[in-house]
Amino acid sequence: MVLDVLQNASKNGWLLDGFPRSLVQAEKLWDALQKGGEKLDFVIEILLPRSVAKNRIMGRRLCANDNNHPNNIFIDAIKPNGDVCRVCGGALTARADDQDEGAIDKRHDIYYDEKTGTMAAAYFYKALAAKGACKYIELNGEGSIDSIKKTLLDQL
Repeated sequence: MVLDVLQNASKNGWLLDGFPRSLVQAEKLWDALQKGGEKLDFVIEILLPRSVAKNRIMGRRLCANDNNHPNNIFIDAIKPNGDVCRVCGGALTARADDQDEGAIDKRHDIYYDEKTGTMAAAYFYKALAAKGACKYIELNGEGSIDSIKKTLLDQL
Protein backbone atom coordinates (compact mmCIF):
# COMPACT_ATOMS: atom_id res chain seq x y z
CA MET A 1 0.00 0.00 0.00
CA VAL A 2 2.80 2.43 0.90
CA LEU A 3 4.68 1.62 -2.29
CA ASP A 4 1.58 2.37 -4.39
CA VAL A 5 1.32 5.81 -2.83
CA LEU A 6 5.06 6.48 -3.19
CA GLN A 7 5.13 5.45 -6.85
CA ASN A 8 2.28 7.84 -7.63
CA ALA A 9 3.89 10.66 -5.64
CA SER A 10 7.50 10.07 -6.64
CA LYS A 11 7.41 12.47 -9.60
CA ASN A 12 7.77 15.28 -7.08
CA GLY A 13 9.52 13.25 -4.38
CA TRP A 14 8.13 12.08 -1.08
CA LEU A 15 8.73 12.27 2.65
CA LEU A 16 7.78 9.71 5.26
CA ASP A 17 7.42 11.02 8.81
CA GLY A 18 7.08 8.50 11.63
CA PHE A 19 7.38 5.47 9.37
CA PRO A 20 8.87 2.92 9.52
CA ARG A 21 8.51 2.43 13.27
CA SER A 22 10.10 -1.00 13.58
CA LEU A 23 12.95 -3.00 12.11
CA VAL A 24 10.50 -5.30 10.31
CA GLN A 25 8.75 -2.31 8.70
CA ALA A 26 12.13 -0.84 7.67
CA GLU A 27 13.21 -4.07 6.05
CA LYS A 28 9.91 -4.55 4.26
CA LEU A 29 9.90 -0.95 3.04
CA TRP A 30 13.45 -1.32 1.72
CA ASP A 31 12.56 -4.56 -0.06
CA ALA A 32 9.43 -3.00 -1.57
CA LEU A 33 11.38 0.05 -2.77
CA GLN A 34 13.99 -2.19 -4.39
CA LYS A 35 11.36 -4.35 -6.10
CA GLY A 36 9.42 -1.28 -7.22
CA GLY A 37 12.49 0.48 -8.62
CA GLU A 38 12.14 3.36 -6.17
CA LYS A 39 15.19 5.16 -4.81
CA LEU A 40 15.65 6.21 -1.20
CA ASP A 41 17.83 9.31 -1.20
CA PHE A 42 17.94 10.41 2.44
CA VAL A 43 17.13 9.12 5.90
CA ILE A 44 17.01 11.79 8.59
CA GLU A 45 17.30 11.00 12.28
CA ILE A 46 16.55 13.78 14.74
CA LEU A 47 18.48 13.04 17.92
CA LEU A 48 16.64 13.99 21.07
CA PRO A 49 17.04 12.82 24.65
CA ARG A 50 14.05 10.91 25.93
CA SER A 51 13.31 13.50 28.64
CA VAL A 52 13.23 16.37 26.13
CA ALA A 53 11.01 14.36 23.79
CA LYS A 54 8.64 13.62 26.66
CA ASN A 55 8.37 17.31 27.60
CA ARG A 56 7.68 18.25 24.00
CA ILE A 57 4.90 15.68 23.76
CA MET A 58 3.38 16.84 27.04
CA GLY A 59 3.68 20.46 25.93
CA ARG A 60 1.72 20.08 22.66
CA ARG A 61 -1.48 22.05 22.47
CA LEU A 62 -4.19 21.75 19.82
CA CYS A 63 -5.96 24.81 18.45
CA ALA A 64 -9.76 24.51 18.27
CA ASN A 65 -9.74 26.43 14.96
CA ASP A 66 -6.89 24.60 13.22
CA ASN A 67 -4.92 21.63 14.58
CA ASN A 68 -2.08 22.56 12.22
CA HIS A 69 -1.30 25.71 14.21
CA PRO A 70 1.83 24.78 16.16
CA ASN A 71 1.61 25.51 19.87
CA ASN A 72 3.86 24.03 22.55
CA ILE A 73 4.31 25.36 26.07
CA PHE A 74 7.91 24.05 26.20
CA ILE A 75 9.20 25.49 22.89
CA ASP A 76 9.77 29.25 22.88
CA ALA A 77 9.39 29.63 19.11
CA ILE A 78 5.85 28.21 19.16
CA LYS A 79 4.75 29.00 22.73
CA PRO A 80 1.05 29.90 22.89
CA ASN A 81 -0.16 33.30 24.05
CA GLY A 82 -1.23 32.24 27.51
CA ASP A 83 -3.99 29.70 27.04
CA VAL A 84 -4.87 30.65 23.45
CA CYS A 85 -3.35 29.81 20.08
CA ARG A 86 -0.36 31.94 19.16
CA VAL A 87 -1.51 31.99 15.50
CA CYS A 88 -5.23 32.76 15.67
CA GLY A 89 -6.22 33.16 19.32
CA GLY A 90 -8.33 29.99 19.29
CA ALA A 91 -8.93 27.91 22.40
CA LEU A 92 -6.29 25.27 23.13
CA THR A 93 -6.61 21.73 24.40
CA ALA A 94 -4.20 18.87 24.99
CA ARG A 95 -4.64 15.30 23.78
CA ALA A 96 -5.31 13.00 26.72
CA ASP A 97 -2.60 10.54 25.63
CA ASP A 98 -0.09 13.41 25.46
CA GLN A 99 -0.65 13.96 29.18
CA ASP A 100 -0.42 10.27 30.15
CA GLU A 101 3.19 9.66 31.17
CA GLY A 102 2.66 5.89 31.13
CA ALA A 103 1.41 6.02 27.53
CA ILE A 104 4.33 8.24 26.54
CA ASP A 105 6.78 5.86 28.20
CA LYS A 106 5.28 2.94 26.23
CA ARG A 107 5.65 4.89 22.96
CA HIS A 108 9.23 5.74 23.88
CA ASP A 109 10.01 2.14 24.82
CA ILE A 110 9.10 1.21 21.23
CA TYR A 111 10.93 4.19 19.72
CA TYR A 112 14.18 3.80 21.67
CA ASP A 113 14.26 -0.03 21.29
CA GLU A 114 17.51 -0.74 19.44
CA LYS A 115 16.67 -4.39 18.67
CA THR A 116 13.22 -4.28 17.08
CA GLY A 117 11.87 -0.73 17.46
CA THR A 118 12.26 2.57 15.69
CA MET A 119 15.94 2.93 16.59
CA ALA A 120 16.56 -0.53 15.11
CA ALA A 121 14.91 0.72 11.91
CA ALA A 122 17.14 3.79 11.95
CA TYR A 123 20.25 1.67 12.42
CA PHE A 124 19.15 -0.55 9.52
CA TYR A 125 19.15 2.49 7.20
CA LYS A 126 22.37 3.79 8.73
CA ALA A 127 24.06 0.51 7.79
CA LEU A 128 22.68 0.80 4.24
CA ALA A 129 24.02 4.36 4.05
CA ALA A 130 27.47 3.10 5.06
CA LYS A 131 27.30 0.91 1.94
CA GLY A 132 26.32 3.87 -0.24
CA ALA A 133 22.63 2.94 -0.64
CA CYS A 134 21.38 6.30 0.66
CA LYS A 135 22.54 9.27 2.71
CA TYR A 136 21.92 9.17 6.47
CA ILE A 137 21.67 12.52 8.25
CA GLU A 138 21.74 12.93 12.02
CA LEU A 139 20.43 16.20 13.42
CA ASN A 140 20.60 17.50 16.97
CA GLY A 141 16.93 18.12 17.77
CA GLU A 142 17.62 20.29 20.81
CA GLY A 143 18.47 23.42 18.83
CA SER A 144 16.10 26.08 17.60
CA ILE A 145 13.79 25.33 14.70
CA ASP A 146 15.78 27.70 12.48
CA SER A 147 19.17 26.19 13.39
CA ILE A 148 17.91 22.63 12.82
CA LYS A 149 16.42 23.68 9.48
CA LYS A 150 19.67 25.34 8.41
CA THR A 151 21.74 22.31 9.41
CA LEU A 152 19.41 20.00 7.50
CA LEU A 153 19.39 22.15 4.36
CA ASP A 154 23.19 22.39 4.46
CA GLN A 155 23.41 18.58 4.50
CA LEU A 156 20.84 17.99 1.78
